[in-house]
Amino acid sequence: IRPKLKEELMSVLGIVAEYNPLHSGHEWHIRKSFELTGATAAVCVLSSQFVQRGEPGIINKQARTRMALNSGIDLVLELPGAFSCASAEYFASAAIRLLDSLGVVDYISFGSEAGYLDSLQKAANLLVDENHAFKEALKNNLDKGFSFPAARQAALRACLDDETYKAVSTPNNILGIEYLKAIKRFNTRIKPVTILRTGQGYSEKELKSNYSSATAIRSHIRLYSSATDKYYDFSSADDNPSEIGPDAFNSPFHDLLGNMPVNSLKILDGEVRTGRGPVFLQDFESIIIYKLRTATDQELMALPYMEKGLHNRLRQASLSYTSLDEILEYCTTSRYPRSRISRILCTLLLGMTASFLDELKDNGYAQYIRILGFNEKGRKLLASARKKATLPIINKPASYKKLENPLARRLFEHEIRMTDIYCLGYKRPELKRGGLELTTPPVML
Repeated sequence: IRPKLKEELMSVLGIVAEYNPLHSGHEWHIRKSFELTGATAAVCVLSSQFVQRGEPGIINKQARTRMALNSGIDLVLELPGAFSCASAEYFASAAIRLLDSLGVVDYISFGSEAGYLDSLQKAANLLVDENHAFKEALKNNLDKGFSFPAARQAALRACLDDETYKAVSTPNNILGIEYLKAIKRFNTRIKPVTILRTGQGYSEKELKSNYSSATAIRSHIRLYSSATDKYYDFSSADDNPSEIGPDAFNSPFHDLLGNMPVNSLKILDGEVRTGRGPVFLQDFESIIIYKLRTATDQELMALPYMEKGLHNRLRQASLSYTSLDEILEYCTTSRYPRSRISRILCTLLLGMTASFLDELKDNGYAQYIRILGFNEKGRKLLASARKKATLPIINKPASYKKLENPLARRLFEHEIRMTDIYCLGYKRPELKRGGLELTTPPVML
């Protein structure tokens, strides 16, 4: 039992997550983070409708917010889609900026394969300071034709000892290094802690009896998603899954018991019952192929993460193949990882450009603090934050129009378009209508 509310505001934990969906490993991380830091309240920066791997969230951000609030989080902030569907540097930098700008967060806790900070901090310091040896190695690798991520990784290999390099070569460690870099660059008072990742590896796809990866859980959901059309009668579904109270043990996803907390599983099941999920990148297949076939070279080259030559490969793939999976397989190479291709396709779908992303970076990444949800403790925490926050706080979505900063308004307008597109992945036609971003209030528990 955590201390009473008056004492709880003394120490605040920050967590950055996608919860796509929130599984047992996430719940364990939240619990261990409280134990390690002694924090008495938790703030989560949660990915928007599209996530870092370059795909839509399997359920929408409001449903994932409910999962977070049911699992120990008190206040949920939005990581805007411009950053949530971006490379690790943008993702982490924007998230740290949000936690720092709130003015009340003491710690950030992230999972890692290393389980300790020493090697991650050493790599982060090297990347922030970029000494002469690192700069030379990076330049030489780029001159050889390496992509920037590959060139940077090779430069790290040349400048770090074997033990440190081994620690910085895995997905969660790489993201952790980006958090540490952002903490140093922003000179924030937030203290980092890391917790050894438990369960399956990040990319493992086989479902286990417990602590399966989010990748394995999503793969399982996709495998059985075709069966949900027969299992659920969407035509008679209630619009509010929180009032349905589904029995998770009788859903097509009962095999996920042990891998997801029951409350999270019920929320997932409820979203599927209403026709609001699961949503996959393949649900936008025709739109993406259309855009690839009709975009000009200039439009394709304006996308983030694009390189000359890759745009021709993507266009050729769209003409030669009729499925998104085939296009992704054709375009994925050692130079162009699948996650990078997926992010490019998402930016094409969502109307993001490299110039807009660079403008956001040059102006401190995040431009406002958007509230997605809170409980009673989160409400008190938010009241304290309003006195200390260094970015404007948006509680009612429509109030974004009052933002004085034009860049902030443009960022929120991108969010509106993102949700309008995301809803096209819903099963029920009447749920595909636009304008939901401005009419959906924060989740309150």
